[in-house]
Amino acid sequence: MQLVLTEADLSKLKPSTRADLITTLFPKLPEKSSDNPLGLEWDDVVNLTPGQIEEFMSGCSDETKAGLRVIAEHGPTIHASLLAEAGIENYGHFQGRVTKRTRTVTGDKHAFLFTWDDWTSEENDGVGHYAVTEATHRSLRIFFNLD
Repeated sequence: MQLVLTEADLSKLKPSTRADLITTLFPKLPEKSSDNPLGLEWDDVVNLTPGQIEEFMSGCSDETKAGLRVIAEHGPTIHASLLAEAGIENYGHFQGRVTKRTRTVTGDKHAFLFTWDDWTSEENDGVGHYAVTEATHRSLRIFFNLD
């Protein structure tokens, strides 16, 4: 099937629909370069479209949504301690809920919404960083009407 959309066609769509189409048709994958000061591993981290974020949020608790809003506001990379703004202190529980929901929405049993650095390093002292892809960050910002 082939579909042709003109600029006029695109302008008639909701912003979230346009963003969803652009993200789906032209995904921007995280770059793997030597400029990765936190040593983040991007394998299996997914790019979620605005539509997937809407589906994701429909099955989340208010606390999980609040945590993802923190990532939307301060991301795409945050220090996990910022999740205290959302009342999240148990990072492992938050990470597990987000990962389970990500795998449900994507159908990929290896998918992750975010990546993280080595929290056991002396520098991190037990609490490190979470990061989402630029595409997922844009989708979160659209969902929370931050742009």
